[in-house]
Amino acid sequence: MKSPGFIGIKEIQEIYMPMGFSNFKIEGRGLGSAMILEFLLYYMVKPEYHINIREEIYLDSSLDIF
Repeated sequence: MKSPGFIGIKEIQEIYMPMGFSNFKIEGRGLGSAMILEFLLYYMVKPEYHINIREEIYLDSSLDIF
């Protein structure tokens, strides 16, 4: 992502964790559910599983993410 407020996984691992940071907040109060899902996927799921999880969640009609 191209945003000055965005911290990627590489920055977390190489810059912030060596400085002693261990807790990170995923922004989400003002964002829609689909955007929060994308943040959670980015930070908490291995890239090779992103598409599988997206399909499961987006195709589940019982969830209201939009």
